[in-house]
Amino acid sequence: MSYEHVSSQQYIQADDEDLDSLSFAGPATLPQNSGPPTNALSGRIGSGNTPATSRTGWGGVKVETRYTGDSTLDEPVSKTIMRDLNSIYAKLLQVLYPPMGSGNNQLLRDWDLWGPLIICLSLAILLSVDAPPDQSMQVFSLVISLITIGSVVVTVNSKLLGGKVSFFQSLCVLGYALAPILLASAISTLVHNIFVRIPISLACFAWSVWASMNFFNGTGLPDSRTFLAVYPMCLFFFVLAWMIMIQ
Repeated sequence: MSYEHVSSQQYIQADDEDLDSLSFAGPATLPQNSGPPTNALSGRIGSGNTPATSRTGWGGVKVETRYTGDSTLDEPVSKTIMRDLNSIYAKLLQVLYPPMGSGNNQLLRDWDLWGPLIICLSLAILLSVDAPPDQSMQVFSLVISLITIGSVVVTVNSKLLGGKVSFFQSLCVLGYALAPILLASAISTLVHNIFVRIPISLACFAWSVWASMNFFNGTGLPDSRTFLAVYPMCLFFFVLAWMIMIQ
């Protein structure tokens, strides 16, 4: 399996700021962009606007600050929640159907883990509810563990193979790519016919793999190592799909 070269408008672009760029050689200062900075050492659920950024060095470690242009300290809680929900919805569309969000490739650079957390917990709850009563807690814990460990393994594997991908951005995309698996689980919870579960689970499994590959296509992974990166990802999604088919 190999990735074909297609216009970047059809793919989710990976962030080229990866962990390999960290240096501990000594204090350094990087060029700064204009604009009042706000401290932000990690990704956030943000708006679709491209924030102004400035990067500085502290002991050789890159620190990035971003300015969104608006102060959110005094805004109502309801407005904050709605903005975050709209951001989660936009990122979900960007991952599951890239052409609909192709006009804003910057969106996923502002990664968040709220959406993946909601999807992960929802999937674990649905599978535990449909499990035998004496196994529900074990199933819930197993699903949480599989998603957490599987996402980390797939991300680290891609980085070791030479892909330029932000660690948390990859976790964000893999979490959102679980949405089709969550849909299959919801349908299977309502319909207990095995002949309905199998095709729906396989179709949603293929959808999740397609959505993830659209992202990993932008990581600069060498073609000769594509299979080594795709295989663990397919195995990760298939294990979850298999749990839905046999629940």
